[in-house]
Amino acid sequence: MAVLKSMAVIGKLRPRVMRANTVELDTLADEIAEQSGFDRGDSRAFAYKFSQALIRHLQFGDYVKLGEIGSFYVDCDSHKAIKVNYRPSKDIKQAVADNFKGQINNPTHTGLDEEGYVALWLELHPEDSVIMRDGSVRTK
Repeated sequence: MAVLKSMAVIGKLRPRVMRANTVELDTLADEIAEQSGFDRGDSRAFAYKFSQALIRHLQFGDYVKLGEIGSFYVDCDSHKAIKVNYRPSKDIKQAVADNFKGQINNPTHTGLDEEGYVALWLELHPEDSVIMRDGSVRTK
C-alpha cells in the first residue's frame, strides 16, 4: 500500500508528449546545409557561433529576440538563482499545434480535475491512499 499526494498522481496520469528523439545542434546544422546548399562545415560553424553569441548576450542579461523563433531572456528567483527562459513566437506555437506529428501518453485522460485523476488512480491501484491538496485522504 502506497500513500501518494494528489499532485504526484496527476503527474503520473496526465496527458504528456512522448519524447521521440534528441536532436543535436550538429544535426540541425546538417539539415540546414542540405536544404540550403551551404557547406556542411560552414553550416556547423555558423550554428556554433550563433549559439556562442546567444549565450554571451544572455550572460549580460540581454533580452534576445529571434524573430519567428521567439525570445530568450534571463531571470532569477528570490535566492538569485539564474534561470534562462525561452518564449516561443506565436508562429511557432501555431505551427506546432496545427501540425503536431508526435505521440501523447494518456490521451484519454484529458479534462480531468484533481478528483477525477485520484478516482482513476484508485481504480488502477485500489490498495493505495491519496492525500488531496486540502489534506483529506481518498481510498478505494
